[in-house]
Amino acid sequence: MPPPQNRPRALRLRAWLAVATTTAVVGCGLLVTAAPAMAAVPAPIALTSAQCPADIAQGETDGCVTELQDLLNTHGAGLTVDGDFGPSTLTAVKNYQSGHGLSADGVVGPLTKSSLDTTSSVPAALALTSAQCPADIAEGEIDGCVTELQDQLNSHGAGVGVDGDFGPATLTAVENYQSSHGLSADGIVGPNTKAALDATSTSVPAPIALTSAQCPADIAQGETDGCVTELQDLLNTHGAGLGVDGDFGSATFAAVESYQGSHGLSVDGIVGPDTKASLDGSGTTAPPPPSGSVLSKIVGYAQDIENGDAEPGWDGGWPGGDIQYVWGGGHESLPGPSTGTCVGDPQSLSCTDPGAIGLDCSGFARWVYDLAYGQDVLGAGNTDNQISEMTAVSSPVAGDLVFFGASASDTEHVGVYIGNGEMINSYDTGTVVQTNAVSAGGNLIGYYQY
Repeated sequence: MPPPQNRPRALRLRAWLAVATTTAVVGCGLLVTAAPAMAAVPAPIALTSAQCPADIAQGETDGCVTELQDLLNTHGAGLTVDGDFGPSTLTAVKNYQSGHGLSADGVVGPLTKSSLDTTSSVPAALALTSAQCPADIAEGEIDGCVTELQDQLNSHGAGVGVDGDFGPATLTAVENYQSSHGLSADGIVGPNTKAALDATSTSVPAPIALTSAQCPADIAQGETDGCVTELQDLLNTHGAGLGVDGDFGSATFAAVESYQGSHGLSVDGIVGPDTKASLDGSGTTAPPPPSGSVLSKIVGYAQDIENGDAEPGWDGGWPGGDIQYVWGGGHESLPGPSTGTCVGDPQSLSCTDPGAIGLDCSGFARWVYDLAYGQDVLGAGNTDNQISEMTAVSSPVAGDLVFFGASASDTEHVGVYIGNGEMINSYDTGTVVQTNAVSAGGNLIGYYQY
């Protein structure tokens, strides 16, 4: 599931139980494999206690490592807490060290311990414009001003971990916010950025139907009112992922153009009568309902992609060859393989190779459906957005999508069902688009048809 969806983590909460199966959490879903019962997780031991060695390193298995994994997870590492300092914990330690100005050697010595201990509790939020916050809030700051900043950025869809630590992820979120609101994208939260955040976080204009007399014939960039609130709500039902603030900024403009391009409308970024009618559902640009030919195309394109065939898509299309799993891949303005993101999956390929091209699970489903329907019917959203566009079916057929997760509002993975209990999907970091048994997908929500 893409990028972008980052749920808040309960800090340091875990049931200390032995389990009979191992559940591997992957970037776009849960894939479950049976494993022998394992022993209880060692109880955590404070890193600075005399029971922990001066340098905690790969290979150690004890409560010191349990505590280390807990602390790393408060910074979004997403580790399985088992008290075992293995390769995943090593990578998470190096990522933390790099993001906090420490020597990235993977060894948890005095400096890394001190840094983790001081950032383990989230500072209470402080108003950005209060005298307690500096004029310019910048990368490296750790305090309640940053906690408030992260909260406000998340109200605009940033999805950053709220820890009061202005690290690389917060820097990226600030730059993205600044770019989308016509501010200098320098990553520094100065007076102008504070004012913009404060202004957009206080009150959102109540939505107004786009076709009402209160809305202009053409809604365009620069407008701020309830018409734009309604527009952003409607665009989000198609996977735009906008912050709903009633402000028609550059992000809303880009979302309008993307919607227009995928629905056969004139791509001008202006929400006129045709775009309003399409968004309201009264337009004539909806794709045909599923038929035997469309469903067979879905399966055919999924198999072609798995086999490495060249296909049209984003940035000129795919020239052919295996397509690797990349978290956030396939979520650009047009469907098809693209660069991914570290946000949401700190162990993804995108973290070590930001230029990596590929697809995550929802990016793959989006591209296949775009090729089969001839337009971007699923949109650039994640699996939660995709399932909301579809109808559950009790008798699945090849070409349907199969979703996994806790519920239809809390999805984690999707694949293209090809019949005989199998699906083609973009599975996890380190793999390429491939066929798997549906039973490997984890908690099955059900089969859905567009």
